[in-house]
This record gives sequence, structure tokens and C-alpha cells, in this order.
Amino acid sequence: MHLNINLFRQPKQFWVLAFGEIWNTFSYYGTQTILALYFIHVFHFTRSESYLLYGAYAAFAYSLPLLGGIVADRWLGSRNTLFLGAALNIGGNLLLMSFGHYWFCLGLATSLVGSGLYKSTSTHLVGTLYPEGDIKKEAAFTWLYLAVNVGGTLGPLAYGFAAYSLGWNFGFLFSALGILISLLWFLYNWNNNEIPKLLSVPRKIFLYVLVLLVCVFFSIPFYIPKIINPLIFIVFIAGIIYLLSMITRYTLEERRHLWVLLLIGFFGMFYFAASLQIGTTITLFIQDAIQKGLIKTQLPASTFSTLYPLFVLLLAPFFTYLWHRLKTKGITPSAPAKLALGMILATIGISAFACASLTKFIILGIIIGNLMLSAGELVLTPAVYTAVSNLSPPGMKNTMMGCWLLFIALGSYLSSVLASAAQQITRITFFSQPAHFGEFVFIAVFTLSVVLVLSLLTPRLSKMML
Repeated sequence: MHLNINLFRQPKQFWVLAFGEIWNTFSYYGTQTILALYFIHVFHFTRSESYLLYGAYAAFAYSLPLLGGIVADRWLGSRNTLFLGAALNIGGNLLLMSFGHYWFCLGLATSLVGSGLYKSTSTHLVGTLYPEGDIKKEAAFTWLYLAVNVGGTLGPLAYGFAAYSLGWNFGFLFSALGILISLLWFLYNWNNNEIPKLLSVPRKIFLYVLVLLVCVFFSIPFYIPKIINPLIFIVFIAGIIYLLSMITRYTLEERRHLWVLLLIGFFGMFYFAASLQIGTTITLFIQDAIQKGLIKTQLPASTFSTLYPLFVLLLAPFFTYLWHRLKTKGITPSAPAKLALGMILATIGISAFACASLTKFIILGIIIGNLMLSAGELVLTPAVYTAVSNLSPPGMKNTMMGCWLLFIALGSYLSSVLASAAQQITRITFFSQPAHFGEFVFIAVFTLSVVLVLSLLTPRLSKMML
């Protein structure tokens, strides 16, 4: 292997997939940004109902890629599944342009199912572009994550501008056009070397109809919010049961690798439980600081959340270069080690917010906190993607990529549970300190305790990966 590889030079097909990922996340984060406001101002839902729908949207977005992985591995193959996902996402965004309540809910569900089919297969296809042990593979996953955050940064800005200047529905139109262009570019440039799945025409039609019924099924909780919590529980339990049943079908070595990936996903869940405080505890802290005049700005608190993806964009080249330099020196930290490092950075980031709540240097604390959380995500996510690509046995690669996203979904749910627990414990324990200080200390201590357990298990997990 040559050590002077230019990590900025990737196969053309990688950039095709990265461009598609930009528009996929542009659609998701843009819709997420205005979703609660849309339900409040257009459909006149209460705030509590709108927040519940917002949470369901995030949970389904990260759990449905598991469905995409299963469809790709067992029936359609990666390329066809990606095509179907992009088509559904386009159709979903067009449905979202309707002001009818049910059609809007169906559009949400259709775009989520489409994104789920797209997400896990797109990430898997990136892994297929590189041979085993290629140093550019993890670099490619870092650049892919960079593309995700480009979409995550531009989507909220574009949707916010559209809602303010043009009308609620123009953001959905932008997404539909962008996904369509990326899909056409993919079809023009992708050389399909995948062995096709031999499904008869009636079975293909049945599968497509089944996917459409899944879209209808997931539209129901958006239309009837009361069933959201039990449905999320059922989806998570069904996903875990399916994964455990699949593991028994493989050889001893393959089962060992799959168990490592499941444990990595389990501990990674706690990282996202901490980092996704960006949308709850951290935003409320910034909002209170603005209302008290501690931060002199007229900007809404949510504006500060753009620091997170912005730092990911800025830090991606640094970490790509860092891992390459360490690799050339014979130093290659394992995925569990990088996961532990990412969680340490998350602990430091949450601690920075705790310090900011006690001092006048609030802006500095917000910047450092977001910087550490972004760095933690950049350290662990490409490493996990690489581990899933390398360790998953044939027939489970797309599914395990979806499994990782399922654990992120669990982390999204756990973040709200952790925020509520922090608020309750703060009232009892930190009554003489600012409320947000106690909340951040509780979350930091919780994250640190997970780090300690993971650090003890890291040598064993790293050995199991061999």
C-alpha cells in the first residue's frame, strides 16, 4: 500500500453518492426544522402535540434505515433499493406541498420511508468502492459524513428562508428537485456490479405495494398522535428481535463480529443521548440566557444549533488528515477505542456548557461545547461505518448499517429521557445552583460513567474484531 495516497481523491462514484446524501439530509433536516411550527401554525396543534410529532419524526427517521437494509439484503439489492428510496422521497416531498392534513401526514411518512431505504444502502455502497484495508475507506466515510452535515446545515437555512420569504411549501419543492437531480446523476454514473436479486415480476409488484402500505401505516401516528409512543416501542423491539434471530444463522467468527457491532451500537447510543441535548437542554439554556440579556442578540436560540454541523464541516479535513498520518506511523485505533474517545469529547462538551452556566463567558462555553460534541461525532461515526462495512457478513451489511442508525434512533429517544431525568434530579440536588448547571453536570457524569465501562471493555472488543 502506498502511503502517499491523496485522501481528497476518491472514485467518481463516491462523489455521486455524497451528492445524493447531501440532498437526502437537506430534505430531512429542513423538514425537521419547520415541522413543529408547521403543525402549530397550519394545522393548529398544541405545542405538546407538535413536540411529540417532532420526536416521532426523528425516531422514525433513524429506525427506518433498518427496514431499508433488510429490503436491500434480502430482496432488491442495494442499487434498486436506493432508487426506490429516492423515488419515494421525491413523492413524499411533493405530497408535503399539500395543505391537507392527511396528505401532509402521508407525505411525511413517505419521505421517511424513502429516506430509510436510501440511507443504509447509500452508506453500504460507499464501502463497496474500496478493497479490504484500503486507507481511503475511512477517509471516504469521513467525507460522506461531511456531505451529511452540508445538507444538515443548508436544509434548515433554506427551509427557514423559504417559509419566511416564499411560503411554507417551497422548501419541500427544493428537496424534490434536488433529490431528482441526484437520482438522475446516480443512474447515469453508477456501474452496477451487484449480483441481481432474482425476483419474479409478481413478487416485485407485491414488494412495491407492501412498501407503499408501510408508508400508509407510518402516516397514521402523525394523523393520530396518541399512538406514537406505543408504535415507537413496537418498532424498536421488533428490530432488535429480528437482529438477534439473524445472528444465529452465521458461523462462530461471524457471530462474534456481529456481537461486537451490536455492542458498539449500544454504547454509541449513549453518545447521541448526550450530543442530541442540542435540541433540548442546550437550546433551553441558550434561550434563557438570551431572555435574561446574558447573550446580546435578537437571533432565536435555535440559530446557535447550526454551530454543531458547521464545526463538523470545519473539522472533517483535520480528522481525515490525522487518521491518515497515524496510519502511516502504524497507529490505527480500533472502532471501540474511537468510540470511547468520542464519548470523552462529548463529556468535555457537556461540561463546557455547565461551566458556561456559571460564568459570564457564555458564548465561549457554547462554542467550546459545540466544538467538542462535533469532534466527538467525527471521531466515532466514520470508524463505526468502517467497522460495519468490514465486519458484517455477506447478506447482513445493509441490515447492520440500518442497525447502527436504529441505535441512533434509540439515542434520540434516550436524549429526551436523560433531559427529563436531569431536570428532576436538579430540583432535588442542585437547588442552590443555577438549574442548567445541575442538568449539565448530571448529563456529564452519566456520560462519563458510560465512558468508564466502555474503556474497560475496549481491549476485549478490539480483540473480538480480529
